[in-house]
Amino acid sequence: MSGSEAASEPQELGAEVVSGSAAPPDDSQEVAKAKYTNLCRELNMDRQTEINGFEMYLKVSQRCSLEGESMHWLCCALYAACRRSSTPTVIGQDAVVRGNCVSLNNLLRCCQMSIYDFKTKIKQWCDMANLPQEFVNEIEVLDRKFSITFTLYKRFRTIFDLIFVCPPNEKKHSKYISLHSSHAHGKCSYIKLDDFCWRLFLCAKNQKPSNTVDLVSSFNLMICCIDLIYNNVLAEKRTDLINPKFEGLPPNWTELDFRHKQCCILAYFCDMTEEAKAMKATTFREIMSSFFQASTIYGNKDTMLGLLANENFERNLKSLNISYEQYVLSVGEFDERILSAYDASDHTSLNDQALRPPVTPLTRMQDLPAQPAMAGDKFEPVRNATNNVKQLLAFGRITEPTDFVKQAGEEVIAKLLTIIEDLKQKFLAKYPSTEAKSRFRLAKSFYFYLLDKILQAEIRNKPDIDLKRLLVQKISLDIFNITLLACCVELVLEAYKTDFKFPWVLECFSISSFEFQKIIEIVVRHGSHEGCLNRSLIKHLNSIEETCLERLAWSHNSLVWYLIASAPPPLATSLVVNRDRTAGPLQIFLRKVYLLGWLRIQKLCSELSLCEKAPECIWHIFEHSITHDTDLMKDRHLDQIIMCAIYIYIKVKKMEEPKFSDIMRTYRNQPQAVNSVYREVFISTNENGEPKVRDIIHFYNNVYVPILRQFAINYLNVAPDVSGRTSDLLLSPHPKERAAQPKKVTQSHSLFVTQMPKNDIQLQQSPNQMVYRFYHSPAKDLQLMNEKVRGGKRMLSFGDDGVADSKRLTRELPSGEQRSGGGGGGGEHET
Repeated sequence: MSGSEAASEPQELGAEVVSGSAAPPDDSQEVAKAKYTNLCRELNMDRQTEINGFEMYLKVSQRCSLEGESMHWLCCALYAACRRSSTPTVIGQDAVVRGNCVSLNNLLRCCQMSIYDFKTKIKQWCDMANLPQEFVNEIEVLDRKFSITFTLYKRFRTIFDLIFVCPPNEKKHSKYISLHSSHAHGKCSYIKLDDFCWRLFLCAKNQKPSNTVDLVSSFNLMICCIDLIYNNVLAEKRTDLINPKFEGLPPNWTELDFRHKQCCILAYFCDMTEEAKAMKATTFREIMSSFFQASTIYGNKDTMLGLLANENFERNLKSLNISYEQYVLSVGEFDERILSAYDASDHTSLNDQALRPPVTPLTRMQDLPAQPAMAGDKFEPVRNATNNVKQLLAFGRITEPTDFVKQAGEEVIAKLLTIIEDLKQKFLAKYPSTEAKSRFRLAKSFYFYLLDKILQAEIRNKPDIDLKRLLVQKISLDIFNITLLACCVELVLEAYKTDFKFPWVLECFSISSFEFQKIIEIVVRHGSHEGCLNRSLIKHLNSIEETCLERLAWSHNSLVWYLIASAPPPLATSLVVNRDRTAGPLQIFLRKVYLLGWLRIQKLCSELSLCEKAPECIWHIFEHSITHDTDLMKDRHLDQIIMCAIYIYIKVKKMEEPKFSDIMRTYRNQPQAVNSVYREVFISTNENGEPKVRDIIHFYNNVYVPILRQFAINYLNVAPDVSGRTSDLLLSPHPKERAAQPKKVTQSHSLFVTQMPKNDIQLQQSPNQMVYRFYHSPAKDLQLMNEKVRGGKRMLSFGDDGVADSKRLTRELPSGEQRSGGGGGGGEHET
């Protein structure tokens, strides 16, 4: 069939509409209404909230299929209604608190719904009920805060059991102890000690939430609480509660004449001891002082001892419970005291909801450093965050530009420092924590380090240019310095695992995503090559670069549209931007977008089990939409265009499977996937200038198909010539990933691994350089390298010709660092 014939025959390309079931029949509505009414009576719900919640439930059930237990969806509706109401307080005439003071835990208990199920379904409810973005953001914060607390509780459980022990005459319960149960008053039991310590931490972190906006600070605060309780137990001579195997015990602690002296056990559990000690001396002491002043706890406010004394313990525990209950009711969060009801290992479903390892983006995977030696261990979020912070703290002593950078001259450096000071003030004004200055100081130190490395590399690449001239030229670029420092701030925020997620840093410094994405590749290149950024932080940078390329840079007010308007249509294809060595900002941006699009097309097609030729065909449809119908990307997401390109290919080829619903299901498994990509697609702007959004199938049927229909039919139905190519269409081959950059193998030596070029060019070696080429170099070369790195200790056994050992070593390298097949080149180690 020719292209013209295909065009003359109308072809059905529409997508099936994934609609919800019709409204439930009257009898099921009556059952749901009865359940809901009983639920509201049990919770003593106010009338207006009850009405609002059920109206919301009916509206959603009429247009969406509510699968599973109806009580769970009623719970989501009622919670949303509760949080959107407000309750007057006795503080003042106009004082109110958000919500109607209904406990979320009580709501879940009455609905017989687990925390895991609620966290999963409330997100779906937000989509189906089209709840305001403010509420969606609250749910995200609720989810994240609980994930952090649950992560910390798992560490709490381990550390507490290392320090304390249940006495032989006391039964060690693992189930939740009722707050109002009748235990022996006065003396502190092991179970109550556990409860007291955990509640003290919960109250402490809520007392000054701005001081615990990140995982590392929250962990340090928790250790401070455990440290305080440990000292109180020793002071009360409760040796029956102390684990005798704990390494931090003072000498003669079991003797009758033992006199307690303040001791610190932070070093036993904190990798960043100095930072934890600083928190103990400042923030933690301030929190405890406020507790003493408000009579939340009783004891000696100077030594902070006596908390567990018989006359104080019971009222302290009760007071902490009351204080925490008031906080939970006012903010509508999970009651995190319930975590002490179980061993962390029992939370099998919640374990999946704790903080997870960062996803691995598809781009620049070849540049990721090798997995650390402990990579086989189970991911531990606190340890991962601590390692990230320590990686950056290694540069904390750099407080000013290096001598090399200062060669640009005093005037240039003065301007640079002015820019840094301006950015500092913006950061301090928007980062609500007493740690703001130290966080920015760390980012500035890393910025000075990277600036030096980047400029030195520029000099090496352009040896003929005057040194001072090049330094002045580069340092004088304001946007370069602003984006580089902003990138360093982002790394610090990510390392500490703060609540300020990208693109917060762009909003803080008023930077466009188009400008910001330019600096990321530079930072990754120098960070990975120099070994100053670990695998986790590089993955984060790659991920936020993808966020810029896929969505942020395509917003209607982005600088990219100015550049597109200035370029002659159509936009350059992948072939053109990959060949152009003098490419400008738009071409470089498109080069990255094309590569990202191709990688995602490949992955989706593979998981959809499409035929071998499908990815290439879909790539051409996708590329055409970028080059000729660029406005399809305005205020939209790259993945929306990719999914539509896949489905129009399926329809033109008249394939029965997969359905659009299958594409969406497969998309949900991608590392970058979020529900809003297919639930909320920009359609148009209304008369008030507000965006109108619909689901992706509506976008495909009403926007995408009318624009791409003719091209897809002409391209996919055209008969190939004798060479197998579609000669009447100018098609661009898909982009290819560049070769991996040299990777530093160890921090202790200048040892790198890299790919050899295919043309097998003879390496230029300096007298101080050693090279080993797999499949080519003799074994003695590798032996000499081992001796140099290990100080003469023989690490490997070698064969006579080195071939067997070379093959074994090659197999141990990541696949991106070795050539497939036999001769013709391989990797090299370089020192």
